[in-house]
Amino acid sequence: MSTPIAYRRRIATTRILFTAALPLVLPACAAPGGPAQATQTSKAITVREGTSMAVAASPDGRSLAIDLQGTIWILPSTGGDATPITDGFDDARHPSWSADGRVIAFQGYRDGSYDIWAVDADGANRRKLTSGAYDDREPAWSRDGGRIAFSSDREAAGNYDIWILDVRTGVTRRVTTNAANDFMPTWAPDDSELAFISTRDGEQAVWAISLASGAERMISAAGTRADAPSWGPGGHVVHHAISGSSSRLELDGRPLTGGENAFPFRASWVSPSVFYYTADGGIRRRSITDDSSRAIQFSAMLTVRPARYTRRVRD
Repeated sequence: MSTPIAYRRRIATTRILFTAALPLVLPACAAPGGPAQATQTSKAITVREGTSMAVAASPDGRSLAIDLQGTIWILPSTGGDATPITDGFDDARHPSWSADGRVIAFQGYRDGSYDIWAVDADGANRRKLTSGAYDDREPAWSRDGGRIAFSSDREAAGNYDIWILDVRTGVTRRVTTNAANDFMPTWAPDDSELAFISTRDGEQAVWAISLASGAERMISAAGTRADAPSWGPGGHVVHHAISGSSSRLELDGRPLTGGENAFPFRASWVSPSVFYYTADGGIRRRSITDDSSRAIQFSAMLTVRPARYTRRVRD
């Protein structure tokens, strides 16, 4: 398998930014949702920020899922203590809620490649939804609850395409076939189209494809290096953009996040005008109606297991 270098670098950066700071970090619990435990060889620490962290709001807007330190956590949408619902061995990323709010899909690296996994919102019944030698990433649950869109290199053609998984049957089908990399899918309000990032035509832009006809169109402004689109219920597409030293969210070419350092992950809508996102190490809630935003404070307890080694005796 040959993963495109630019895309592989983007993924690798996502995985190492936060983990490089700590020797070995796991959720501080005996089991998902359990009480914090520290031993003589470990130490429990509380963190209130995260690097390279995505957020997804539940359909009812009451809960948030975040991927912190390779683990999926749940917290109230108003902020507070986060509870882990996966262990620290999944490298779990990109949480996405089912339409009924009972299940969260995510990408996990538990078995030697990235697959799409699912876990109940209370941490029970973790299961693998896709498998194989290739990488399946960035799940996005359809609004009707029956399908999950994801990116994958499973055609072994040297690039990533957009695929759809039928959750009920387990059948997958390929949606895009361009030789460029297509990734980070998001569903239209009526599930009739998928928007995604594509590197075709020498750009990295937001494209959309009709699931009925296969017709494709570019929907972001030319010349913008776009990432992580999110199609809201009101028809607006917010996406991440980079230019110079600016890392921001945009809507119709208009910067939304000012001087914030917005993270390159999909925003999560809770209404036609309000969404959650991550920036500057934290979680934020923003309205596109009046451009107001506010921070959502959280805390998560992790167990640090320091590396043990014998000190060399020097003359």
